[in-house]
Amino acid sequence: MFMRSFIYIAALTSAGLLTVGCSSTSIRVGGAPDASVKNCVTAAARELRLPAGSIAVDSGSTPRDGVYTINLKVGPQGRSAVCTTDENSAVLGVVYKRPE
Repeated sequence: MFMRSFIYIAALTSAGLLTVGCSSTSIRVGGAPDASVKNCVTAAARELRLPAGSIAVDSGSTPRDGVYTINLKVGPQGRSAVCTTDENSAVLGVVYKRPE
């Protein structure tokens, strides 16, 4: 009886942990990991010499395996910038986009 109860409790605990792991509220932009998005905002603030609060994440994509491109809106005018990160969420570069 004790062993059956232990197995039941262990199964419920495992199911609960799986549910918690699957209901993460991390930011996913175009398939980019949460860390890549956060690192891009931080790098853009540093590179473009603006407060992080003035940088908004617009969209993202994964143009090739392991490289993520995150589009940003910068400053009160919402100027477009792009940030790229590698598979380890390290920022490869941040640049303003050309006006179209």
